[in-house]
Amino acid sequence: MSTKAEVIVPSGDPPLSDEKKAHLLKAYEQLCISYHAIDDFRAKLLAFLPLATSGGIFFLLNQLTDDMKPFFEPIGVFGFLITFGLFSYEIFGIKKCHALLQAGEQIEALLDMDQHGQFATRPQAVARLMNEPFAAGIIYPAVLAAWVYVALAFSRPQAAIVMAGLVFVAGFTCLFGYDLSLRKSTSRASADKPGKQAKKAMR
Repeated sequence: MSTKAEVIVPSGDPPLSDEKKAHLLKAYEQLCISYHAIDDFRAKLLAFLPLATSGGIFFLLNQLTDDMKPFFEPIGVFGFLITFGLFSYEIFGIKKCHALLQAGEQIEALLDMDQHGQFATRPQAVARLMNEPFAAGIIYPAVLAAWVYVALAFSRPQAAIVMAGLVFVAGFTCLFGYDLSLRKSTSRASADKPGKQAKKAMR
């Protein structure tokens, strides 16, 4: 008579060793520092850009003479290009922050911090709409539109308002759509992790 030994397979992930926990905690600390540094720099740009733009335009208007009018177009183009460069940097900053948020949530889950970690429990968008990218989607396109208006105000005054409006709508749509695509990709990624959902359901 032969007997078969039963193999008991442990359920769930094996516990982390102290060494691995220490490495994860160190990586988590560095990740938090990187995320807050990027977020802080983006916030400062959002606050500085409209102030600098309004101050620059106000200075130009104070100096307005017939001799100055031909210079408004190149000045407006220059301001538009600088702002567009910062707008591009903002889009890349959103992408980096999104990647850091995802990495932070994964480390918090591994360290059993997904119930109180700063990434997993971060506030969501107000009314599913208003968040940092939404604010950036208003401020940067508004500044771009202002510089377009400055550039065309005297050479093509009839087209200035129309072009400024189109630039604002295009910029806002671009950034808002990009933020929505990132949020959808995050939702799909969360739905593809049944183990994590089961872990939450058991608590």
